[in-house]
Amino acid sequence: MKPKIILSILLSSLTLWAGTLEVGGIRLPTQQDDFKLQGAGLLRKGFIFKIYVGALYLQNEEHVDEVLGAVPKRLDIHYFHHTPKKHMIRVAEETLKKNLTKEQYEKLLPMIGKLHDAYLNGQKSSVASLIYQPGEGLTYAFDDRIVITIPDDEFANAYFKIWLGEEPSSPLIKEAMLQGG
Repeated sequence: MKPKIILSILLSSLTLWAGTLEVGGIRLPTQQDDFKLQGAGLLRKGFIFKIYVGALYLQNEEHVDEVLGAVPKRLDIHYFHHTPKKHMIRVAEETLKKNLTKEQYEKLLPMIGKLHDAYLNGQKSSVASLIYQPGEGLTYAFDDRIVITIPDDEFANAYFKIWLGEEPSSPLIKEAMLQGG
């Protein structure tokens, strides 16, 4: 099945509730503090096994074209089952290497390592969040508890390329998040 067809199926499975949007059985708030839900998508392995729902929040929808720039953003990952941090780290590192030059990757490697050391295993019904505020850097939170903040804007925007870069870990998730799906 072609990606566009799969995305259409995913987008047709969205349900809007008062103040929430349901994606893949997960109710997402349409507002998180100053952030508004831009879009969300369901990552599956095959057609049956749900991995996670990714949700992108922006302060202004006009920022969607500048999403990898110095605009405030929040990305929430809602897990459906236990996901070992070693798997998340492997995917993150592979995707970053595709989206950054060798020099950029090597420069950011100490910060990447620091963040990955702080990662927690995904658990059923848990939520991992990456929150970027210009001038403050990237904050990683797990179930709304701050785990670590890396105070570097360049690193923060590079790290979002895992989901939103030219070669994201899932083009379908990227499309759903950016198109308001």
